[in-house]
Amino acid sequence: MNKKIYRNAAFSLAVFSLIFAGSCGRSSQPDVVRQGIAYIQQLESQNPEDVETVLAQQRQERMQQEREERMEQMLSGEIDVWSLFTDFVLMGDSRAVGFSYYDYMSENRVIAGGGWTIRDIITNLPTVQAINPTSIFLCFGLNDTSIGYWDTGEEYAAEYLDVLNTLQSTFPNANIYVNSILPARDPAFELSSKWYEIPDYSAAVERMCEANGYAFVNNDAIAEEYAYMYDPDGIHLQREFYPYWAANMMLTVYGES
Repeated sequence: MNKKIYRNAAFSLAVFSLIFAGSCGRSSQPDVVRQGIAYIQQLESQNPEDVETVLAQQRQERMQQEREERMEQMLSGEIDVWSLFTDFVLMGDSRAVGFSYYDYMSENRVIAGGGWTIRDIITNLPTVQAINPTSIFLCFGLNDTSIGYWDTGEEYAAEYLDVLNTLQSTFPNANIYVNSILPARDPAFELSSKWYEIPDYSAAVERMCEANGYAFVNNDAIAEEYAYMYDPDGIHLQREFYPYWAANMMLTVYGES
């Protein structure tokens, strides 16, 4: 932590203690002031980097608690998660098709198809341009991993970055959200052993997004928790999974603000 910022924080705490003491009556002033000074002395006795680590951890815990509360609100119906998708386009493969197939989203907002890869993003740019959305959600990776265009996750992430840059330059005012690749499950691996590599490809995409400022939606937790909502083929998803997926995307959207 910057020493100047650290001292300012300590000074602010001291001032707060004195003001608070003044508002509590004279009898309580000494105790409140002593507590405030003791807290400041405790902070000053610690390594500033350790203090910063503790504060960062506390912020992370608060954010996680808020995310869990929002998730509960969306899944309970207190917040209509589908109403939060405004002026958007969702692009993806056959898994993404489920958003419109199950009538959660309008078909003209879901630009997706069976067998699609990230190369279909560029092919379908004219369709997206006709809508000119302010939010674009990308749900690719299943076919990309097995199709053989990219031998490694790093190669895939490199081309994905080119696609994202093209998309962003075409829609400079749009926010782009890249979904992690939902894993495959048995018996899907009988069709393609390359699907064992989905976690590696997804991790490479996440690193690429973090390095280049693109929002990444990590779906690993919901894919694991609701694995029983996969279809018997181990690839596609049942109707019940989509609200969880949508809620997770919205947590990323609002978690950035």
